[in-house]
Parts: sequence; C-alpha cells; structure tokens
Amino acid sequence: MKNQSPAACRLALAAAFLIAAAAPLGAQEQRIIAVVNTDIVSNFDIESRIGLNFATVQGGASPETRERVRPQVLRQLIDERIQVQEAKRLGVTVAKREIDAQVTRLERANNLPPGAVEQILRRAGSSRSALERQIEASIAWGRIVAGRLRPQIEVSQEEIEETLARYSQGEPVTEYLLAEIFLSIDNPDQEGEVERNADDLIARMKGGLPFPVAAQQFSQAASANEGGDIGWVQKGQFDDAVEQVLASLDTNDVSMPIKTPSGIYIYALREKRVLAPASPDDALVEIAQMVFPLPLGAAQSDRETTLALAETVRETVEGCADLERVAQELRVPAPTRLAEVRIGDLAADARARIRTLKVGEMTDPTPAPGGVGMTMLCVRQEPKSNLPSASDIEENLIRQRIDNAARRYLRDLRRVAVIDIRA
Repeated sequence: MKNQSPAACRLALAAAFLIAAAAPLGAQEQRIIAVVNTDIVSNFDIESRIGLNFATVQGGASPETRERVRPQVLRQLIDERIQVQEAKRLGVTVAKREIDAQVTRLERANNLPPGAVEQILRRAGSSRSALERQIEASIAWGRIVAGRLRPQIEVSQEEIEETLARYSQGEPVTEYLLAEIFLSIDNPDQEGEVERNADDLIARMKGGLPFPVAAQQFSQAASANEGGDIGWVQKGQFDDAVEQVLASLDTNDVSMPIKTPSGIYIYALREKRVLAPASPDDALVEIAQMVFPLPLGAAQSDRETTLALAETVRETVEGCADLERVAQELRVPAPTRLAEVRIGDLAADARARIRTLKVGEMTDPTPAPGGVGMTMLCVRQEPKSNLPSASDIEENLIRQRIDNAARRYLRDLRRVAVIDIRA
C-alpha cells in the first residue's frame, strides 16, 4: 500500500465526495439519530457520510459493511458537532465565503465547472449542506487548535539543546516520516467494534483506498486534516508495541492495527532515515606537501640547518599561494598539491596531523624521503550532517504536544456534552 502526498489526498477526497452522490435518499433518512447539545445528527447525515467514505471502493459498501461502520460514523459526526459548537462558544467563525472557496477548490481540482458540485448533489436528491458542515468543522477546529492550544505550548531552549546534544554526541538515531490513523477507544465496550473498523480500513486500503483519504475520513487525531501526516518522529518515542511494528516496515508500507491504551493506531511509513553527527574524517581537504631536500648521508649539522629553515617557513608563510612563492625563492621543489582528499583516506600519521590544522597552517617539519617535509592545509570542506536544525526540533516537539493537547481537549468536550443517541 502506497502513501500519498497531502495534495493527492485533497484530490482523492474531492473525487470521493463527487462520486458519493450515487443513491437518492428517501424521507426515512431524515429521522433523528442523535442530539448533541442543541444540534442533531440525522440518518441522512450518516448515510451521506458513509457514501462519501466508501465512494472509492468498487461497488460501494455492502449493507453489512454500512451497518458495521454506522457507530463509528455517528461518533465522527458527533465530534464535528461538538467542534463547531466549541468554535461558536469561543467566537471562532467560519465565513460562508470560506466554505464556498473550499468547494470551488474541489471543483477546480477535479476540472469541473463552477456549481458542478451542487448540481450533482441536487440530481442525487441531496444538497451540499453535508459537505459544508464537514468543511466548517474542519476549518473551525483547525483555528481552535492554532489559536487556543498553540499559544499554550512551550518548548524551552534547554529542551532543544538537550535534543541536539543527544543527536550530536550519542549513537545514530533512527527517525520515521509517518502518517497516522487513530481510532479512539473511549470505553471498553467499544473495543471490539473499533478493532473491526480498523481491520476494515486495512482491507479497504489494500483494495486501493489512499491512506490520506482514510485518515481524513476516519482518523480522530488532529493530523486528520493533513491526511494523517505527522512529520519526522524519532525512534524511542512510542510504546514498545509500536516500536516493534515500525522497525519492521519498509518505505510506503502501512502497518497493521496497533492497539494502545488510548486506542488503535495505523501508521504509514513514508520514509526512514538514520541521523548521526558527521565524522571529522569525512571532511574533504586540499593540501600542499613541501619537501626541503637533503642529500643522502647528509651531516647532522646540515639536517639541523634544514629543519630550522623549514620551521621558519612554517611560522612565516601565509597560505598555499605564498608557499609556492617561498619555494621559488629558496629554490626548492614546488609544493605538490592534492585536491579533494578525504581525511579518513590519508595514512594514519598524516591523518592525525592534518585533522587539527586550520586553513593556512602547516604541520611540524618531519623527516621525509629525500629531506625534511611539511604539509599545509589549503582548503577544508566540512562534511555535511543530516542532523535536524534547532528549528526542526522545536517544530517537531510543538507538533507532538499540540496533537496530544487537541486530543485531550476534544475528549473533555465529549465528556461534558449532552449527547442523546436515539437509534
């Protein structure tokens, strides 16, 4: 099963909705199924959403499947009503023009003329109200999360530095680029039902349902609006059961349902990477090797004189270009230049000497074949590191905390809501 980008997700979702207007709904569909504080959820709402959710499945949903997913769809619609109600309480509004603009984007994404969505729905004996309520809930909840929860989330500079230190000084760290679907289990009585819904989702994705569409329609995580995308997550941040599954996945694999204390997760692995600090031995250098010749069997005094001359050159020369000028003046062989040499590929003794040099510095004079030799560092290209930046770490920590806060927020709103399920 292959993952898709958020853009592809939006296209698929748009197509799914347009296909959903397949079977006209009768008057029976208008009966009230639940009352959420002051709002209702009708059978029409449920049937419309089921049609949308299964629009990408060949032949749609069987009667048995429709009946099985009704409780989950009902919970989704209840959550949407609660989200919109909370938005109104907080004074968060979604203008009609914003909803219309979103519908227009759906039409453009599917190369449809203006008004095509409404016409399709009207021909199906429905209206665009169900779509509008879904769009309203999505926009409103996103604004609550951004405006009310985000300011409460703090990540200290100390936390960022500690995370950077773990990357820079510790063992290599595996990270996963993930998308998620989360199905909550609010009480033990729901466990079997949620497990069956999770298995059904897996079957549907194997049958071609894109993961982002499934996440948008079914996931109860804050990431649902982004097709489930949660960005890069470090190994070790999950329960052991999740860690074991993620470690076994290949890129673009979708996990089987993973049961946790809060609910069931399904993950799509978009990419995997190993982060490690760059090794100094991976630096590329350009060096100049200079030799002050001595005849074979030279006297000790000649050796000492040559060493003193080399030491004077080492202390006074300014860069590799100047080294060539000095060689001409002293009438010694021109320095040999070696470009783009990896420090780790040098001989052990040369590696140890050059590793600590700054550009323009020379090693101490040492005996060499045919005389006294020194090496100057002309250019140093530091190895590239794939470690995240401080801003990347901060963003990832904030995202995780916002997601957890949004989940708790919605759970608390559910607890205090007056929900009357009538059928």
